[in-house]
Amino acid sequence: MMLTSSDYIQIIVSVIYAIALFYTVITFKRTKELDQIKITETIFNDLRESDRELSKIPSGSQHDPSRIELYSRILNTVDWLSFLVNKKVINDRRMMEYMKPTLMQYYEDSIVQNILAEERYSNSYHNFRKLYQRMKKV
Repeated sequence: MMLTSSDYIQIIVSVIYAIALFYTVITFKRTKELDQIKITETIFNDLRESDRELSKIPSGSQHDPSRIELYSRILNTVDWLSFLVNKKVINDRRMMEYMKPTLMQYYEDSIVQNILAEERYSNSYHNFRKLYQRMKKV
């Protein structure tokens, strides 16, 4: 069977389409990874800022309300991050391994444990609790 010039053109066009599809998939995957990095970076910048503010609060029981307010803000931020991870918006395995020690440390912090034990917060931070349990198993 002999191939005509139109057959050659169809083959070349098919190869070009396949290459274009391949690069589209690669570009989409990289864009998704960059979006995950950007979201995580923003959240961790917020956490760092909250930690800085927390370190500026003097010790003493008269400053407990300010301290608890900052811990609550930290927990809200971590709960949002946990929601994104639980819903697979952030699902990069390497990023999860990088974040795991920090998230575990936040959860296991004694003040956080006291806040989570308070009755008024008993129905809060479900995403953070769920993520912590999942990370603890691994």
